[in-house]
Amino acid sequence: MPSWVKTRPSVSFIAWSSVAGRSEEIAKALGGEARCFYDFGFVTQRLVPIRYAASALRTTLYLLVRRPHAVIASNPPIFPGLIAYLYGLLSGAPIVLDSHPSAFGFYESKKLVTLTMPLHRFLMSRVAGQIVTVEDLVDEVSRQGGRAEICHEAPPLWSVPLSESPKGSVKILFVGIFADDEPTEVVVAAAKDLPNVEFLVTGDLRKCPPGLLESATRNVRFVGFLEEAAYCAAVSEAHVVMTLTNRPEAVNRAANEAVFARRPLIVSDWPASRRYFPYAIHVSNTVEGVVHGITETLCNYEDLTRAAEAAFIEQTSRWEQQLNVLRGLLLSS
Repeated sequence: MPSWVKTRPSVSFIAWSSVAGRSEEIAKALGGEARCFYDFGFVTQRLVPIRYAASALRTTLYLLVRRPHAVIASNPPIFPGLIAYLYGLLSGAPIVLDSHPSAFGFYESKKLVTLTMPLHRFLMSRVAGQIVTVEDLVDEVSRQGGRAEICHEAPPLWSVPLSESPKGSVKILFVGIFADDEPTEVVVAAAKDLPNVEFLVTGDLRKCPPGLLESATRNVRFVGFLEEAAYCAAVSEAHVVMTLTNRPEAVNRAANEAVFARRPLIVSDWPASRRYFPYAIHVSNTVEGVVHGITETLCNYEDLTRAAEAAFIEQTSRWEQQLNVLRGLLLSS
């Protein structure tokens, strides 16, 4: 039997996502391993069940072969969490759900989440716990008889040089995936009032809303979905990172990455964003708000660059505290 089969990981982080960064970074911080299943890369709704079926089979086989001592499962969809729960019943391994805000039914377009909410509620009181973004979600899980703790992002496995003052055009990296809560159209419209700023917009173009590409001005460049190396290069080249959301309970991964990269940051003006990103520029999700926020950022660029170090230190300290809490969840059973 190969040695990799004999050596059981202390924890496995299972994610059904096209982006493996979060699962890999948290798993590494815990001394475990991550597996990201996104078979075939289908995004068309009628083909997604095929992707889910393949991912379910591979997840099951992985757990039975590797037999991790504990499992973290991403949510949504709820299915990897359900498979992990069944594995936990057989093995006694503690199971933790990594529940994105969308897992709680806030996004009207995510009909599958709504349909499977009974499964999520069933698991809430039966798994070791969940990791969530804000206190409101901690309270929601508690009302269902479960335990939840706040845990955001581990430091990325990549690094970039410190930012330099712009020489020529300013590059703003707008990080998104064309999700329903991202006001990408607002950023594209704001770019018309900022012709000297170059906007790089990330996201799988297959998910781009109709007409958005055609409405963009020349200073907007849609760069598509970026793999880790390309994303790292984009952050390195950017003078400013911007990520926006219409959801108050969202704590964007891209915002955490920007802080770890010591980049000036623009985020939506929500209480959670002000709490967790106090050194960022906070804007309303309107064209006027975005234009004002970018103008303010560029006017105070040197001060924001210097403040990025304090933001980095604060966020690193917070992550270390969250990591200890996560370890406690995994040892709770």
